[in-house]
Amino acid sequence: MHPSLPLLSQRFFASSGPLIPPKGSFKDQAEIRDENEEEEYGKYIQEICAIPGAGHRVLVIQPDIKTGSRRYVMTTKELKLEETCALVQTLSNWKVVEKRIVRTEQDRKSNVFGSGNFASLIRDIRSKSTISAVVVGIDRLTGLQVSRLQSAWGLPVYDRYTLVLQIFKEHAQSEEAKLQVALAEIPYVRSRLVLIHGGFYAGGADLVGGATPMELEKRKFLLQRREVKLKKELEKLHQVRQTKRLLRVKKSVPTVAVVGYTNAGKTTLIKSLTQDMTLIPQNHLFATLDVSAHQGQLASLLKVTFIDTVGFISDMPITLLDAFRATLEDAVMADVVVHVRDASHPDLRLQVASVHRTLSQMLREEKMANIIEVYNKADLLSQEQLEALDPAIIRVSATTGQGLSELSTHIEAGLLTCTDLLQKTFRIPNSETILKWLYQEAAVKSVHPDPKDGQYLIVKVIISTAAYGKFQSKYARKQTASAALRHIY
Repeated sequence: MHPSLPLLSQRFFASSGPLIPPKGSFKDQAEIRDENEEEEYGKYIQEICAIPGAGHRVLVIQPDIKTGSRRYVMTTKELKLEETCALVQTLSNWKVVEKRIVRTEQDRKSNVFGSGNFASLIRDIRSKSTISAVVVGIDRLTGLQVSRLQSAWGLPVYDRYTLVLQIFKEHAQSEEAKLQVALAEIPYVRSRLVLIHGGFYAGGADLVGGATPMELEKRKFLLQRREVKLKKELEKLHQVRQTKRLLRVKKSVPTVAVVGYTNAGKTTLIKSLTQDMTLIPQNHLFATLDVSAHQGQLASLLKVTFIDTVGFISDMPITLLDAFRATLEDAVMADVVVHVRDASHPDLRLQVASVHRTLSQMLREEKMANIIEVYNKADLLSQEQLEALDPAIIRVSATTGQGLSELSTHIEAGLLTCTDLLQKTFRIPNSETILKWLYQEAAVKSVHPDPKDGQYLIVKVIISTAAYGKFQSKYARKQTASAALRHIY
């Protein structure tokens, strides 16, 4: 048996006598209970996930699925293998030392692979000392599958969901991101309770002969309590986020959500559009977990807030999406959504479909129809590759600045369509007072002397409905105002 194999037979839930309440206040007792529950939950994670701090030397097996809903339609087994390897290597101290594609037509059965391939894998894996774990490139293995594979191979076995969860744990920085990752972990742990030193499957078979039904209920109750607690804490942070969102609305600052597949270049694009030097893009999967807002200006000088969002991935588990749903509301509530595609990626077709599938679960139909599609990393393509792209989609390079002016124009047009922003042209006296007010309250696109009378200016602006009302009240409707101000067109 390999030393890093989870100790399925170890008992963390030994039966105990009645608890004697400690001395102190009710609050003290609650704190002690929470600490005990955190300790027990930590044991679940250690045994179920068995993620060592020292990392792993990994064999990646990508099933070549021939039938069923998991068979590859818009991608290939080779591309799927490379993405699974990229997930592994995103983790600290994890290294892919071997990778292979193995055919299967029964990936949902307990052994995942057919008897011949499975027997071959057992002989091969058990004869190797260079690997310490196996990753099976399936979105989510069942508890029974993990148990069977680990027992047969003598090594810890992980699926893509386990990898993504661990990456999220490593990359979460803010309190909100950490809470969301913890919440996303609950359904995974719940589905794996049968792997904790015994347990019972739905069919009633005792896996290792350990836990009683009462003990299993105790574990489920602990998970339920933890889930409720996490949701309450997230709701408090969600209220703070809503307050910030309402403040942006009050200030009439339009929002632009930037979404896309993980590592498509969303953060780099926002940095190029806003010149926000605090943004530090990173070239790996799921570099951004914390949704953040960044102030910027379009080419017209219109002030906007760009929202950086968590990246998507194919076969994204619904439980992950649900945990991050409150955060992704910033994308749902944004005035305009920009979908960034990595034009240089060989698996572009699948990535686009995965993002659209996820967004369709979140956005209204009319907003889905108005998403601004962008090909990023156009500088990495040959002329032939560029010509093969959809000509209706904007091509940009977030690193070189190519196409950003055109993108800015498209964002402006989208905002004018779906917000209360107005395009207006004013003929005003050549007065510093009025022009200064317009610069403060609107986006002044251009200022030119009136060719018919140099005492007046022709000013083109983008202005909110509220600000336009103020302008009319403050200047145009005053009886003392210049007659020229009544000629607003």
